[in-house]
Amino acid sequence: MSHEALNPIHPSVLPHLDPVFVKLYNEHVANTPSGPIDLALLRTKYSVLYSYGTGPAPDCARIYDAQVAGHNGELIPVRVYEPDSPGPWPVHIDFHGGGWGLGDLDTESHICKHICVKANVCVIDVAYRLVPEHAFPIGIQDSFAALQHIHAKGAVEFKIDPTRISLGGVSAGGNIALICAHLARDASILLRMVAVGTPTIDDISKYASAAEAPWPSMQEMEHAPTLNWGRLKWFDNLKWQSIASEEPEREVQMKALKWYANALQAPDFTQLPKTVIYTAGCDPLRDEGEAYAKKLIEGGNEVIQKRFAGVPHPFMHMDDCLWQAKEFIDLTADHIRDTLHR
Repeated sequence: MSHEALNPIHPSVLPHLDPVFVKLYNEHVANTPSGPIDLALLRTKYSVLYSYGTGPAPDCARIYDAQVAGHNGELIPVRVYEPDSPGPWPVHIDFHGGGWGLGDLDTESHICKHICVKANVCVIDVAYRLVPEHAFPIGIQDSFAALQHIHAKGAVEFKIDPTRISLGGVSAGGNIALICAHLARDASILLRMVAVGTPTIDDISKYASAAEAPWPSMQEMEHAPTLNWGRLKWFDNLKWQSIASEEPEREVQMKALKWYANALQAPDFTQLPKTVIYTAGCDPLRDEGEAYAKKLIEGGNEVIQKRFAGVPHPFMHMDDCLWQAKEFIDLTADHIRDTLHR
């Protein structure tokens, strides 16, 4: 299977893309030779995959690494970004993207820095464990445990105000943040806001091809650059390969899945925090993200939803060149600042 992220832009998508992105992609990516997808190699390169478009980020007052309790109490890494102001600070908890099997504390470091400085909040980035070494939904389980730890102990350990918490993330990290909002509500943890970009929502293992998916964006953007149908299925297979094939372990792991494979199947969409969902016009995941926003609205929640036209799934990493990425970062920081400092 080829490394789909390194192909020239498909003619079906080209008319929909911002010419600035097309030029950026063609200069840095389109002529890179394709090769087999190697998970270990991709992990070493993932956090710099879009660095050709990433702009400089502001300096935080302090950045350091720590640990919090993950699922079943096992310690997982976090990175803490402190603003240049006296604490206790509001806190924004970030969950990085990477399709459940990629990503680390460097993946969204530039976004974390921008939010820390522009929103004047402490940002804690969570390095949840990955599939396939650990069974899905380990990313959700670790991340919610991290939220519980920060809520209960963060005032002492991180000098944060546990009554002013927001969550965020991109792609799989956006999915985690949205699902954690349901879990936090059920655990009586007050969240002020969730702000996500291009989240994964649906369970695409149900579809053998893009044509079978109920989302027009899956067909329209089947061959989109940076994330297409083939890459989505590769990530999805990685996720399901993490589940044991033998009983009784398989039964235990499948039971832990609950409704998490498809966030639209959450049992209760009421009394959730203010939610900001940003989608990308040239992303196969566009329509399912917007369908999730509609479910939140139907549940009576405050929702801000915006589609950034002309850009693909990971556009927010390209803030050096794309106005859409700059606006994504600035709007996200503005919403966090206005909500957590209100």
